[in-house]
Amino acid sequence: MTQSYSADAYRAHAAMQKLVLNQRDVRTAVTEATGVSFTRTRALRRLVHGPLRMSELAARLGWDKPYTTIVIDDLEQRGLVTRNVAPDDRRAKVVELTEQGQAVAQTALQILAEPAPGLAKLNAEELAVVAELLEKAAADEEG
Repeated sequence: MTQSYSADAYRAHAAMQKLVLNQRDVRTAVTEATGVSFTRTRALRRLVHGPLRMSELAARLGWDKPYTTIVIDDLEQRGLVTRNVAPDDRRAKVVELTEQGQAVAQTALQILAEPAPGLAKLNAEELAVVAELLEKAAADEEG
């Protein structure tokens, strides 16, 4: 069953995209701050909460396994991750952040967590309403 959306839903979505994606180039900011491409920092960010099997990392990123291997090879050469044999299956590899990789991932996360500059145009009351409405919309997606 396909969801039907109102014109206002499309308008709201377009405004959110413009606010978040067009007001600042976060990809460039992340790359410049970390010295690692935005794509590679995506992999690092997925590993912040703990090690993952290569197959699980590929699935979470929506990448195929050969591409994931290329990315992890590069990150391993940079000293940002380690790759070890899974304790329960020697055919599987587990990827884990190094201390340096954790620092790079945290830098990227901090940049991505910064509010879009356009939000400064809103007063405290407007920001509270926007936050409440977006949290409501996001909760519907989770549930």
